[in-house]
Amino acid sequence: MTILWTRGELKDRAKEGLRTFYWQAFLVCLIAMLLGAGTDASNFNVGRSGRGEDARLSVQSVPGTSFSYGDGRISFNTPLYTSSIPVRLGFGLFFLTGLLVMTVVLALGILVSNVLQVGKRRYFLKKTAGIRETDLGELFSAFADGYGNVVWVMFRQQLSVFLWSLLLVIPGIIKSYEYYLVPYLLAENPHLSWEQARDQSRSMMEGNKLDVFVLEVSFIGWNILGSLLCGVGHVFVAPYKEAVYAELYHTLRGGAGGLG
Repeated sequence: MTILWTRGELKDRAKEGLRTFYWQAFLVCLIAMLLGAGTDASNFNVGRSGRGEDARLSVQSVPGTSFSYGDGRISFNTPLYTSSIPVRLGFGLFFLTGLLVMTVVLALGILVSNVLQVGKRRYFLKKTAGIRETDLGELFSAFADGYGNVVWVMFRQQLSVFLWSLLLVIPGIIKSYEYYLVPYLLAENPHLSWEQARDQSRSMMEGNKLDVFVLEVSFIGWNILGSLLCGVGHVFVAPYKEAVYAELYHTLRGGAGGLG
């Protein structure tokens, strides 16, 4: 059965709830961001450009960190290291260093950032469900309960989107919205298998993918506002966006579920 919802309703409920816990939510988002688990930090972003010999593939794991290949050249970029080495000259010391940095970044994303993403969503799900005693420690809850499974399911989610994106960008985008609710489902039940989380997310997002996309686009004004002061403003905007997405999950779930 299709559940009807509007952006205005979600945002009104999020604003009303945030009146009671905004500054605590701000600290949760700030800590998560400092530890590499901002709103989109754990996602793999894959892009393709050009055709034939001019085709170029790029992979970004976290903001500012990317790997790309095209035109016979490999490029690696991180906030700490930037290099571009022609393949015909062989793999040199700089590329190996970059590869090591990329490996460490990916490992941290898989083993730490993804788990914090689930913990952050659990915090906002509980707060927006009216469980007021929820504290900052909820951010780290997935490390204590179901850690290995959370790591595995989040990795499978990102790997699936990544592989679909290698085929074409559009299928990758569609899959990313099909699996949109996987972190929220894990936040509610960290012991869900990949197949269970995938299938439940697909079912809940059926008929809602375009509406969720429009919901994200509706935050463009807030994103511009958050870009002020060299991006520091994003930390102040993040609690509102996270609360809205938590309200979306509650709506599609049909209630607060099994949170406790």
